[in-house]
Amino acid sequence: MIVSSVFKIPVSATHAIVGATLAASLYLKGNNGIQWLEIGGIVLSWFISPLLAGFVSSVFYLIVKFSVLMRRHTFEAALNLCPIFMAFTLTVNLFACIFDGSKYLGFDKLPWWAALLISLGVGCGVGLLMHFVLGKWLRGRAIRLYERDLKKKAKETRDVRDAEESSESSTETPSGSTDRVVDVSFTVINGERIQLPAGEIEPPPGPWYKYIRRNVTEDPLAAKVFNAVQMVSASLLSFSLGANDTANTVGPLVAIWLTYKTGWALTDASTRADMQYLLLFGAAAMIVGFVTLGHRTMKLIAKEITTEVSAPSGFTVELGTAFTVLFCAKLGIPVSSTHCAVGAVLFVGMTKSTHEGVDWKVFGKIVVVWLLCFPISALISFIMTVILYNFV
Repeated sequence: MIVSSVFKIPVSATHAIVGATLAASLYLKGNNGIQWLEIGGIVLSWFISPLLAGFVSSVFYLIVKFSVLMRRHTFEAALNLCPIFMAFTLTVNLFACIFDGSKYLGFDKLPWWAALLISLGVGCGVGLLMHFVLGKWLRGRAIRLYERDLKKKAKETRDVRDAEESSESSTETPSGSTDRVVDVSFTVINGERIQLPAGEIEPPPGPWYKYIRRNVTEDPLAAKVFNAVQMVSASLLSFSLGANDTANTVGPLVAIWLTYKTGWALTDASTRADMQYLLLFGAAAMIVGFVTLGHRTMKLIAKEITTEVSAPSGFTVELGTAFTVLFCAKLGIPVSSTHCAVGAVLFVGMTKSTHEGVDWKVFGKIVVVWLLCFPISALISFIMTVILYNFV
């Protein structure tokens, strides 16, 4: 895992944990105690989960695309619909957390309808607050961010103007891309092409379904509105990754600790107070890893797999990944959050720009490392188990 992070390859902690645990168990106990059907279901979920996350994220992106990005007054549409997106995001994620949730907080005793009412109340309340109370702040914040970007681009243009004028290739359009990208930032009046003001677009002609797999330029001002919503979706995605990855990585540590304290690894640990310290240790380790090496993997997923992820597409990627990971976590299926995130970025990139928007060389490298992660972690675990069992 550490080596992969150094070389900014997003591998799966779930793969590594399952492979290592399986190898150690096979050496110590053979086939006894290994649930091969469970192992098969886990392995199958590794292939299904990125497809599911990608599909869900693509559906969310198409909803944003047709309800906001292709509307005439796209900035106003974003301001009106983002509170709804916020309410929906909070409602679904809160319901996943509350329903059959923490025994320490008493959530496991709540019926489904009570969990749904609480989630709906909080989600709708935040959505109304965002629309009626924070609406002016959201509008002003988006405009400030847009104007800041304009100043930054103007400065960059001045710095490289001479180089651009001397290079003919800098103004050429990539071959084969003109028929796939629909520029909606211009309109034609009396045969003259006129730049529309920020926040407005010229809706492309023809039926909507023609643009399902065509890249429509995103209005930069409308995209800034999604920055605020993306902060919430990113936080919820981090929560879902913590709920999934921390549980998967701390699981073997819990088994070792229970064996040491009680002599039996299958002791019920749901109400033990010391489990909270183990989970806290796992969460702290994840934070340290994120701070030290996480930025390398983040850069690859955000900028190198597909065209650079914007705020609207980033919001849908985070939402689709969080939904998939939380759904599988509720079912007790240890899916790979890394697989889900990469699958979501890949599918949304294809939805935005078809296959031309994906760097298949980078994706192929990721897939190869994914396939090697399980056997390599199993081999390392096997060697370490042999050494500890025979020589320590």
